[in-house]
Parts: sequence; C-alpha cells; structure tokens
Amino acid sequence: MRTCVLCCAVAGLVGLVVGCDRQKESKPTAVHQNEAISVYKVRLDELDKKVADLKARAEKATGDEKTKLEAKWKESAGKREAFAKKFDAVKAATEDKLEAAKKEAETALDEFRKSVE
Repeated sequence: MRTCVLCCAVAGLVGLVVGCDRQKESKPTAVHQNEAISVYKVRLDELDKKVADLKARAEKATGDEKTKLEAKWKESAGKREAFAKKFDAVKAATEDKLEAAKKEAETALDEFRKSVE
C-alpha cells in the first residue's frame, strides 16, 4: 500500500514537471515575435541616441577629426538602414521563417552597434 502511494506521488510529480516544461517550450510564435520586436525597438532607440551624439560631435569637430567622425556617421547610417530592413523582416516573418529572420536581424544589429561605438 505504501509503495503504491509513493509511486503515485512520484508519477504525479514527474507528470507535473514534464507538463510545465512543455508549456514553456510551446509559446506561440506571436509571443516570440512580439518579444523580439520589443527588444529590437529598445536597442534601436539606444543606438539612435548614439548616432545623434556622433553626428553632433562631427558637427562640432574640425580638421581630420571632423572627417573621421563624418565618415563614421555615414557608415552607421548605412548599417542602421540595413538593420531596419532586417527588423521589418522580423515584423513580417511567418512562423517558419521567424528564427532565420531574428538571426539576420541580430547580425545586422551587431554590425550597426559596432559602427556606432
């Protein structure tokens, strides 16, 4: 009798743990997509502030420093545009293409971040 009760308790606990894990793994794609969009928006806003700062520094600088900062600013504008396209692809991605779109957007975001820093 005691063995039966213990087995039922263990089986219930295992079922509960496995059931909880499956729910976490099977989030709807829309939730993953919305989370990614939110994260990318925040990162984009942060980098846009850095780009604005870079542009302001370029406008105040003189000589070679001005040339370097302007070139860096123009490069970052191109990288931002590339990221914006990938970001739009994440927004429009279907369930089967979401992970690939997120990976491409992450790569473009890293390149944009490097061009600003």
